[in-house]
Amino acid sequence: METVIFNVSLYLGILGFLLFTVSFLSGLRIIKTKAKFRVHKRVGIIGFVAVCVHAFVMSYFYFLS
Repeated sequence: METVIFNVSLYLGILGFLLFTVSFLSGLRIIKTKAKFRVHKRVGIIGFVAVCVHAFVMSYFYFLS
């Protein structure tokens, strides 16, 4: 069970990195998005949540295992 949680956390870290990269590039207008869809904001929030879950799980494995 712990290895499944560990693997999911690794994938969340990768997903969070990719979402933050897309959010950053769309904020700089390198990637063009429509303002009415608010893609930049939603992608940033989802990326932040993914990185937070990744950080909590990885700190659990680092400090308690």
